[in-house]
Amino acid sequence: MTDLRRLLDLLRERSVVTATGWWAALVGVAALVTGWLLGWGELRVLGLGLLVLLALGMLMAAGGSRVGLELDVRPGRVRPGADADGSLVVTNGRSRRVPPADLEVPVGERLEAFRMPWLGPGLRLSFPFTIRTERRGVIVVGPVTTVLGDPFGLARRTINASRVLELFVHPVVVPLPSLDAGLVRDLEGTPTSDPSVSDLDFHTLREYLPGDDRRHIHWQSSARVSAAAGSTTLMVKGYTDTRRSHVGVLLDARSARYPDEETFEEAVTAAASIAVRALRDEMDVTVVAGAHAVDRAGVARTLDGFSRVEPDRTALPNLAARLHGLAPGTSIAVVVTGPDTPFSEVQRVVGHLGGHVRLHVLRVAPGERSSTSTVLGVTYLTMGSLADLARLVRVVEAS
Repeated sequence: MTDLRRLLDLLRERSVVTATGWWAALVGVAALVTGWLLGWGELRVLGLGLLVLLALGMLMAAGGSRVGLELDVRPGRVRPGADADGSLVVTNGRSRRVPPADLEVPVGERLEAFRMPWLGPGLRLSFPFTIRTERRGVIVVGPVTTVLGDPFGLARRTINASRVLELFVHPVVVPLPSLDAGLVRDLEGTPTSDPSVSDLDFHTLREYLPGDDRRHIHWQSSARVSAAAGSTTLMVKGYTDTRRSHVGVLLDARSARYPDEETFEEAVTAAASIAVRALRDEMDVTVVAGAHAVDRAGVARTLDGFSRVEPDRTALPNLAARLHGLAPGTSIAVVVTGPDTPFSEVQRVVGHLGGHVRLHVLRVAPGERSSTSTVLGVTYLTMGSLADLARLVRVVEAS
């Protein structure tokens, strides 16, 4: 019985006959046999007609030539509420005409359908369509398929699957003041003993050596040393290398931590806004948001990552462990979470990141009064509204 079921499933997958076609075949055979046994001519005609229609449908589904399918979406990144323009270009690169076919383009959860007419050799047709967006996320466009079959839906065959495109709907980013004086106070980095030919940290003067960059000659010191030595002596500025600030953004994606979906989206927006501001301040940024992580990417790719974020069950300590694995040099971490995250969980985050990492916890708590506080070295920012995020950053700057 199991083998028979597998055989039937295989035939159903490989066959061009649809469920409607199989019913037509069953009714057609039954009508033909019954009409033959009872001598009822009308039933024989009905049965024969259904079987002929099924045979013609199978021939139509089996025919047809492959065409070139080119799918495009522009722009590839938009904000919620904006539209993107999609286009499907069909090319007949063969030496004979291609019969009509239906073209189907999945766009997220809906389907764009087009009818391709007879297409002559070397001809191209363009089918434009509009992609409307409502919320943050990733809209998958494609693959495009050419559907061959009969008008009655008795037989169907799909061919010519195209590539799949993604339309990123980025979260709205809240403008924030620079983080270099507030959430991040070590923009100039931590000095090291490693020498550098050019950096922000001027360290000492030394004698000029062949190959040194003449732009780093300190002319006043050179004149002073030359006068004292009675000979021409050039002095150049020596530097020490510095480490760039590395900001880690952890987004708690557990839906249970937020009272509703709108609050969750506000948390995504807040985390994205902080990450983008840090990137624009020319800092290294690593984002761990639920199941997704983006390490030291540009603004566009970082926002792509936030577009992919969906509710997830990953606990904050696990996010912190992943951040430490991706960016062990993290110097500042910002945790974005809901209003009721226990302090014990935050302490476990500190344990994973290490005591050298300065930690800020942003509580997204709609309806509460926006405020800041410090508990055992951890800065808490309570955000009652997204409109208060910029003010909270300024308050931390002034503290």
